[in-house]
Amino acid sequence: MILTEITAPIQKDLNRVEQAIAQTLKTDNLFIQQMVDYLSHSTGKRIRPALAILSAKYCGNLPDEAITLGAALEMIHVATLIHDDIIDNSAVRRKQKTLNFKWGNEISVLMGDYVFASSFFLMAKVLPKPVLSTLADTTNIICRGEISETFNRFNVDMAEKQYLEVIKEKTASLFAASCQTGAMLAEGDDLTINRLYRFGMGVGMAFQIIDDTLDFTGKESRVGKPVMSDLREGKLTLPVIHCLDNCIAAEKKRLKKMILKKVKTGGDLKWLMTLLKKYKSVEYSLNKAKFFVEDAKTALYQLNGNRDKNDLLQFADFLIDRDF
Repeated sequence: MILTEITAPIQKDLNRVEQAIAQTLKTDNLFIQQMVDYLSHSTGKRIRPALAILSAKYCGNLPDEAITLGAALEMIHVATLIHDDIIDNSAVRRKQKTLNFKWGNEISVLMGDYVFASSFFLMAKVLPKPVLSTLADTTNIICRGEISETFNRFNVDMAEKQYLEVIKEKTASLFAASCQTGAMLAEGDDLTINRLYRFGMGVGMAFQIIDDTLDFTGKESRVGKPVMSDLREGKLTLPVIHCLDNCIAAEKKRLKKMILKKVKTGGDLKWLMTLLKKYKSVEYSLNKAKFFVEDAKTALYQLNGNRDKNDLLQFADFLIDRDF
């Protein structure tokens, strides 16, 4: 399944989102504009704007404000990625050098702030108060999740429950809000809004788990950044947590010691892959992602059917089957 095929029915709308982002971030400051242009050369999958637009269309209406919403959602996401790259000391994102690698941490922090501020300027100017309030609350939740994730680096005793709470806050909350606010703008009824929120939460949880799994199984040319980068940075994700929960005492001791090492060798990583395979930790993680996708689909099945619902269901399937 190809993402461009799924988004084809709303491609014109997504093009308008791109225009709105470019217009909002446009500035007379030549240095800032240089970074804005650089960011535009490496656009993401635009999943959050797509979910907002599809959710609005499901409710039978696509107001102009939905395009503004899509732009704001993507800018919130981009700002968090800029800050993530600084924290992680990442050199590559989406197959190109990160802002912090190219311009340094200080400027990149401020650029992330600029994108955040621009998104809220746009929202405050156009979106109704209930939607603005929802997105402000969601941004707070995202920051809380990012703080929890950073606090738990190299925490070899991190439980699966803690991990799921972190990804719910840092990733899934924005997916859920994308669907929720898209439906709100289209004046969907409360039941539909709540079901779409649940759908977004489910696909958001699955999206992050798949991302974390691809860190071990993906190809760098497809993922767009070095594989096993999470482990190198001390982030414990579901495959490793499951492995720690199931391996024998001697293996657990060695694995914890390896995780705590600031520099992992090729031999360390090869041994870990053998261990993940032995305890089927990748399969476990993929099945957990499928569980969340099925929950997301269940939320939609309980609503009246139409073509736009099928588009959302296809989106859910793509998030599970993707290799990037």
